[in-house]
Amino acid sequence: MSNYNGYLLKFGNNIMPNKYINAFSSTPNQRLETSAERDQNGTLQRATLPNYKTKISFSTHILHLDEKIDFQSIINLSMANKLQRKCRVTYWNDETNSYYTSYFYIPDIEYTVMNAEKSDITYQPITVELIEY
Repeated sequence: MSNYNGYLLKFGNNIMPNKYINAFSSTPNQRLETSAERDQNGTLQRATLPNYKTKISFSTHILHLDEKIDFQSIINLSMANKLQRKCRVTYWNDETNSYYTSYFYIPDIEYTVMNAEKSDITYQPITVELIEY
């Protein structure tokens, strides 16, 4: 039986609708090391921390201005620290096949205008990176 509940990301208490997600990739549970070196026999010696970190990247399809504003508001509502762009995210973890909630940093997002008309703007797909604290 699957633990999947029909969404990939939830920002704070707000599910990011799958209709906005065109591509989703993650590197869940990345191992962090305090040291990694080879001994005199050439054998790798690793000191791995017990805490794992996840990195997520997702991109939208082409968005119109009202869709982009809605997309941004879902993310902005989850901000624990707006200056740092620190947000609370629940994500589908493909390594454990379950959901996990943590805090993530969002690096700068680039917005590329595809077309600007009198009453609407059309945007190229927008990519968002999430780096776990």
